[in-house]
Amino acid sequence: MFDFVSLSDYTPVFNYGVLLLLILVLVQCFTGMVLQRDTVRLNAIWGVAVVVLLTLYMGLRPVSYAFGDMGNYAAGFRRLVASGEPLRWHFEGEWAFGNMTHLLSKLTDEHGYFLCCAAIYAGSLWLAMVRMFRSYYYIPFLVIICMFTFWAYGTNGIRNGLGASVFILAMTYVENLPVMVVLCLIAAGFHQSVWMMIGAAVLAYYVKNSYYYLAGWVMCVIISYFVGDTIQAAIAGLSMFEDNSRFTDYLTVSNIDTNEIQMEIGFRWDFLIYSAVPVVLGWYFIFRRHFIDEYYHWIYNVYLATNAIWVLVIRASYSNRLAQISWFIMPIVLIYPLMKKRFWENHEQMLGYSLIVFYAFTFYYNIIKG
Repeated sequence: MFDFVSLSDYTPVFNYGVLLLLILVLVQCFTGMVLQRDTVRLNAIWGVAVVVLLTLYMGLRPVSYAFGDMGNYAAGFRRLVASGEPLRWHFEGEWAFGNMTHLLSKLTDEHGYFLCCAAIYAGSLWLAMVRMFRSYYYIPFLVIICMFTFWAYGTNGIRNGLGASVFILAMTYVENLPVMVVLCLIAAGFHQSVWMMIGAAVLAYYVKNSYYYLAGWVMCVIISYFVGDTIQAAIAGLSMFEDNSRFTDYLTVSNIDTNEIQMEIGFRWDFLIYSAVPVVLGWYFIFRRHFIDEYYHWIYNVYLATNAIWVLVIRASYSNRLAQISWFIMPIVLIYPLMKKRFWENHEQMLGYSLIVFYAFTFYYNIIKG
């Protein structure tokens, strides 16, 4: 355990550590070194050290309610250990998380349990970036850990984080359908919200025109602004959600204290602007710069589809749980074109400016507001 870091400083140490990593990359960008072969090779080696240190730091954190639901996960794990209940595999609901927790209760203590969760969470995202970008993976991976919710979904909303990270990995196997399907099923077995991501991915696989998704997203913003309360109540009342009280609570329960970023009731312009950055960037590269990449178009369409669903219920106090479904895809939408093609003569410097813009929201919420 990292007992030498006080509980009150644990999250700030992570935030400032990520800021330092970003500053180092910005130096590479503004000196024009970032995409040179030697720098790329060095960053790829350093990226392995980063993911290992990140996994250890996140996984071996003190067990405490200071990290939100971590205390509840630990209590459930201890109950399984104390019960001595034999392991019985099941495949209903969030089966992957339940089976993993039960298995680990037979093999390790709670610190090993959270270390395993952190390894799956960070490791899946790291491997996904390696598969997407090969030796250039470090900057995309850094963009992921720079997102302002990355830490929260590795330490608090753990099941959601595990499911989404495995789904991101599944998206890199689009040319190997059996592997992708298995990983998608495992991801949904960690958290049922992944079914929404899977549905969007299937839709985007067959309906490929990004214009339709972009127009749909804009329409959802307009509809949500004018009749969002009605839409929210109608979705919560659908018969398909009658047996999912957790989902309806996200939409109907008024503001309750939480250690996640609090989504206050009302139309959240700040989070809409945050979500709109990849929308605008994708529009720019696809429609203005004519960036032809079928894989990027697919990812962009999945983001638009999942984010549009959140936009419809943006007023809900726990709509962040739905927003995060699309926000997990956001880093890829942001960084993919910049790592795949040179768009400007001073591309390295433009990459640096882009990273600053991407990180600005995180800097405000995680460091300034703390």
